[in-house]
Amino acid sequence: VAARTIPAGALVRRYGQIIGAATGEIPAGAHVHVQNLAMSDHPEDYAFASAAQPLPVANEARTFLGYRRADGRSGTRNYLGVLTSVNCSGSVARFIAEAAEKTDWFRAMTHVDGIVPIVHGSGCGMSGQDEGYATLFRTLQGYARNPNFAGILLVGLGCEVMQI
Repeated sequence: VAARTIPAGALVRRYGQIIGAATGEIPAGAHVHVQNLAMSDHPEDYAFASAAQPLPVANEARTFLGYRRADGRSGTRNYLGVLTSVNCSGSVARFIAEAAEKTDWFRAMTHVDGIVPIVHGSGCGMSGQDEGYATLFRTLQGYARNPNFAGILLVGLGCEVMQI
């Protein structure tokens, strides 16, 4: 849509780029398209971003804002996890995390991002030989080995199939 009247033969720009020339006068508010626009010769300037300044070269010493773990892995967070082996211990894990975050000890741990309860709905009344058991075991193992956890507290009841 023409923002203002465009005289016949005038170069038409869209977003600062020439898109053609008006084949006739295009009144303000008229639709600008193939019916009133044609390709034309126009001054070509291929200088793109000619005023751009080069960026300073980054320092050769590379840094990483994260944590190097004792086993050589790196994490970008520093959480403490409370991991449950069974659904029934989920509320205990939540209580531990909530209570710990309210302590002076935790407030003094400025390098710890938080305490995360990791709960699930399984671990009890399952076969220790099936795919469900294997999946839960791999999942718990993945959380326990995640480099974004500085430490993991495992919580279980003792009666579950998924023993810790």
